[in-house]
Amino acid sequence: MRFETFRDQLFAQAKAKGFTDYELYYSAGNSFSVRVFNGQISEYKDTTSEGAGFRGTFNGKMGYAYTENLDPSLIPAMLENAAGNAGIIEDEEVEKLYPGDDKYPEVNSYSPTLNTIDASQKIKWAIDMEECVKKLDSRVTMADYCTVTTGETEVAIANSYGLNLSQKSNIAMAYVIARVEENGITKSGMEWWAGRDFSEFDYKELAKKAVDTAKSYLNAASILSGQYPVLLNNEAARDLFTTFLQIFVAENGQKGFSMLTKGRLGEVIAAPHVTLRDDGVTDLSLGSIAFDAEGVSSQNKAIIENGVLKTLLYNTKSAAKDGVKSTGNAAKASFGGAINTSATNFYLVPGEKSYDELVAGISKGVVITDLAGLHSGANPITGDFSLSAEGYYVENGQIAKPVEQITMAGNFYDLLKNIEIIGSDLRFRSLGASGIGMPSVLVNGLSIAGL
Repeated sequence: MRFETFRDQLFAQAKAKGFTDYELYYSAGNSFSVRVFNGQISEYKDTTSEGAGFRGTFNGKMGYAYTENLDPSLIPAMLENAAGNAGIIEDEEVEKLYPGDDKYPEVNSYSPTLNTIDASQKIKWAIDMEECVKKLDSRVTMADYCTVTTGETEVAIANSYGLNLSQKSNIAMAYVIARVEENGITKSGMEWWAGRDFSEFDYKELAKKAVDTAKSYLNAASILSGQYPVLLNNEAARDLFTTFLQIFVAENGQKGFSMLTKGRLGEVIAAPHVTLRDDGVTDLSLGSIAFDAEGVSSQNKAIIENGVLKTLLYNTKSAAKDGVKSTGNAAKASFGGAINTSATNFYLVPGEKSYDELVAGISKGVVITDLAGLHSGANPITGDFSLSAEGYYVENGQIAKPVEQITMAGNFYDLLKNIEIIGSDLRFRSLGASGIGMPSVLVNGLSIAGL
């Protein structure tokens, strides 16, 4: 009710002040997180947040203001700020509010039962998970970042054209890093879980996977430099595609920050079996949304279909510049942020072969499980990358030994064309109201620098 009351008073005063159209974007949420170390709580957070961002057209230009307090007495100052900064905006491209769509998809993004789990139970799970890690192997030295967290958000958007939308979502996560030591060498392995039903959470399974991963890296060494078939496991593939996601954002192409532009639609840019999607609503991810940050209905679309570039990601402003419709990818970093563009649920359509089957098909190659230097070692404009990596050396279809102190180098645009096989092990990691998911990906001929 506080939002509705604030919205109605804000809109009435905005109209009286001379705004020709106006919008209110509201978000509120709460988050809980507990981290344990050596059987004790090392970090405990239980926070709430709320705020609203206003934008409206004043003298033909868009102005902005925001507040962290929905107090009606603050409305005059908000409108004064918005009117003031509208006058100094020099952007020649006119930003417009969106009147809304006839239909919006239904999403299942909220589980009331998640809120029935009290803090004491989450604390117990974290403590039990740490204890389980330590008991699994005598080489375990510690369980780091042993954390259980839950979060809930509500987003609403309304404007003077009659748009009035809202959505609630929640999520739970747990993660742990196991550290093992042998002969003075320490290695770590991380595992995580996300969901909306703690009955699906098995802290023992999480602990075992983290420990097994850490143990598998013991006695790692470098390998000879050369060109190798490279299997990016689903975690490494997700990290690499996340780094280069921005090349598919239309605005970046319009500004010269990406080699992909509207003029390249219909062009073959990937191997024929590669289909890359961005779906606003999907059962594959926990990040389904009914509408974007401008109130555009979310859409399911293929960015690349059978190797062919089909669309870029648009908000209304970048879409108008290219003479197309928004793809429902407007986003805000926060309620007070400006409109930008982001993916919703971004993923490669999985194939039929499991991770183990992909490994078995490699006569001599490298599995990459972890990438470092993704910000400094990757150029999203040219597509070039040179990244520190870890993983395993494969020989005759078998994991022969763990590998470290290597660098994987190549070009992302070339990588898309050199994808040989896409695995079946699609796994999403949710990022707020969106998700990025990748299966394992076998790439032909990447450069590995080692010995």
